[in-house]
Amino acid sequence: MQNILSEDNNKLYYDFINYYKHRVSPKGFITIKSISLAVITWFQAKNIPINEITIKNAIEYKKYLHELEGDKKLCPGSICNYLKMSRKLFRYMIKFELTQTNPFNEVKYPRCKDNLGRNILNEIQMNKLMDTLKLFDNPQNAKERLERYRLHTISVLLYSTGIRISEIASLLPEDIDIKRREIVIRNGKGGKSRKAFLSGYAADVLDYYLHYGRKIMLSRGWRKHSEKLFGADTATLANAVNKRLEYICASIGIPVITCHGFRHSIGTHLLKAGCDIRHIQLILGHEKLNSTQIYTRVNSSDLLNIIDNYHPRQPLLTRQLTA
Repeated sequence: MQNILSEDNNKLYYDFINYYKHRVSPKGFITIKSISLAVITWFQAKNIPINEITIKNAIEYKKYLHELEGDKKLCPGSICNYLKMSRKLFRYMIKFELTQTNPFNEVKYPRCKDNLGRNILNEIQMNKLMDTLKLFDNPQNAKERLERYRLHTISVLLYSTGIRISEIASLLPEDIDIKRREIVIRNGKGGKSRKAFLSGYAADVLDYYLHYGRKIMLSRGWRKHSEKLFGADTATLANAVNKRLEYICASIGIPVITCHGFRHSIGTHLLKAGCDIRHIQLILGHEKLNSTQIYTRVNSSDLLNIIDNYHPRQPLLTRQLTA
């Protein structure tokens, strides 16, 4: 690091990341380290002292982010992340009296689309997937049965609670309260802790896993993080689950879903079923309601169904044409 940054910038960088180390999730800390380094390095390359950056300099940095091309080209969401990190860095500097103003407060973020993408299943597709995953004891091979059992357990947990795969990877057995049907998520997104809630079926699945399945899984599979609920870090867990989901979804003829797709799916399904959006906000652990409102977007097929089912003239018109 000393070979990249000047002595002053090196100190600022390490002081900044160490300040946030225990205030964010492990994944969030990785993001803070990489993006803040990129921000500080860019201004150093321009020979602009960090505490002398002006609004004009901040706008120039935004322009630079927009103009990146090829493999380095950034989407609007990534540009937002760089600008938000710049703003966060200056908030830190103001807090510790390293500067007086935050030039990035005046820089507008690019407009990002509220888009769930295609990584989401409708209720029929999800039921088909979950019914298939329940048949984990069908394969003849013992290793295959264990992998299918693990996939079933994690998928039930993902769809019941809507929690992130990184949060599942961090769970300890003692974080699960089967009687209360609660899960304590420590150090979730943004470094905040919260509770998640299990459906009755998910509680039964987790209860069996804690008493029987986990011991077998750890004895024959992942043991590197044996203190964790599933014995693996986020990358290992996510890769294994996503790979198996891709195979299962293709085999039963439904769109491929990933770990995070369960979160989007449950948010959408709860809203369609009439659940209050503020309750969905609490279930998914969104800090702001804006994050939950993405599930209020409906596609054209939903609108066609609504017209067919609810338009007051539809039944009358049908009767007249068939008379």
